[in-house]
Amino acid sequence: MKSSWVVVAVAGLLSLAACERRDAATPTSTQDAAFRHRLSGDISGDYRPTGEWEMQPVASLFIGQDEAFAAWEGGARASPPLILSLTGQQGEATVLPDAYVVTNDRIQMRGSAPGMGPVELSARIDQGALATARRNLGDRTPVVTGTVSVNGRRTSFTLSWWGGD
Repeated sequence: MKSSWVVVAVAGLLSLAACERRDAATPTSTQDAAFRHRLSGDISGDYRPTGEWEMQPVASLFIGQDEAFAAWEGGARASPPLILSLTGQQGEATVLPDAYVVTNDRIQMRGSAPGMGPVELSARIDQGALATARRNLGDRTPVVTGTVSVNGRRTSFTLSWWGGD
């Protein structure tokens, strides 16, 4: 009887250790892995600036659904799960991901756009504000806040979930 308890205890400890190793191996930045997402909810949608359009470099941020992330990570490159649109001196530029880490409340993305050089985005998603914006069909509630770095120059931005016209 004691030996069966020992086996159960050892099996439990081994499975706990495996979970800790997996969590430790989960990338926390785009430096750690090319494409990673872990979503338990829906953060998809089109996000637009909450303030003056000309004051922010981010014109929009599109976030796809969980299936789009899974397809991209599986090698299908037809529809990117993240599309960042920036405004610059030459007009609007589209940045596709070279790397990303996306969770329910955080987005980190690295990419580039012609004429802009390297682009890095780091942002937080306010789940409560997202729920409110969806209930109100896209009000001006700030949902995504963060910084975008274009060619080494960092700028803050704030985006709301856009419900369309």
